[in-house]
Amino acid sequence: MLTSLSIGRYPTQVPYDDAWSILSNARQLLPNIESNNIKSGNVSISHLRTYLTIAVDREDDITIVRAFILFMMRYLWFQTANDIVPLGYLAGVADLDEAAQYDWGSAILASLHHGLDTAVTIGGAITGFSQLLKVH
Repeated sequence: MLTSLSIGRYPTQVPYDDAWSILSNARQLLPNIESNNIKSGNVSISHLRTYLTIAVDREDDITIVRAFILFMMRYLWFQTANDIVPLGYLAGVADLDEAAQYDWGSAILASLHHGLDTAVTIGGAITGFSQLLKVH
């Protein structure tokens, strides 16, 4: 998947690292993840939703933020037909201070352009953050 585009002075490549697909590594950022939640290096959106449940006694706000960003990355920004998130994207949310410096807009736009290109050349549905498309 295309996740980068060189524009401006900000780092535009969203980090990805397959090492996060290993259960012990994934547990560092998603403590409730189990082996049955991982399939082929991916975690389901339904598992990420378990972190987004609001509860008064939740103490790990950072985990909730990471799960929400992963949810947004895959479910809205880098859409595909699958209901999964590659665990490699945990590299992009491991350090939230660094993640704030990414040019997410360029990566999202690059993903949309890739989805449009694929839809035109191969056929099928448009993937990507289609809300960026202007309708006349």
